[in-house]
Amino acid sequence: MTNNTPSTLPISICKVATPDGKVSYVTLAALEDAGRQGLVSQEIVGQLLDAQRTDDLFAPDNFARNRAFVEFMHDVIRKHGPSVPNLIAAARSQADGWVYVIDGRTPTPEGPVPPEDIVGGFEVRQGEVVADSYQANPNHQVLSPRGFFQLDSVLQARLLDELATNR
Repeated sequence: MTNNTPSTLPISICKVATPDGKVSYVTLAALEDAGRQGLVSQEIVGQLLDAQRTDDLFAPDNFARNRAFVEFMHDVIRKHGPSVPNLIAAARSQADGWVYVIDGRTPTPEGPVPPEDIVGGFEVRQGEVVADSYQANPNHQVLSPRGFFQLDSVLQARLLDELATNR
């Protein structure tokens, strides 16, 4: 599936005081919501390892992903992917096989896609997406040298809606 309409995520950095010192979380929560209600683990994309870094704060080597967020994101894709128009169209164009959710940051959406930019895939049979067939790609990186992941606008809207529902 080519990601024709990637969206920009509402990324924030939320600094939290812990018994071990301040931790800088990269989150999809609005800072005012996080300050008022706290953070939900699924909203935390990851953690900055060195929040004082001056060269490239959002470098992959300065970031630790949050497993709870990654699992939540894949659950949202698993649940809503079969109703995404681009995915449905890609499935209809082939009889059997797989359609892939491609990260919108990839430089080559119509060519060879780097493994870190393949979010996951759905099995296709007779031009239809097979329900519950989603396979997450363990090589997908939520942050690569090209930035944070970018989902199709429909999947991003579902992700943000489900995060808001879980608050």
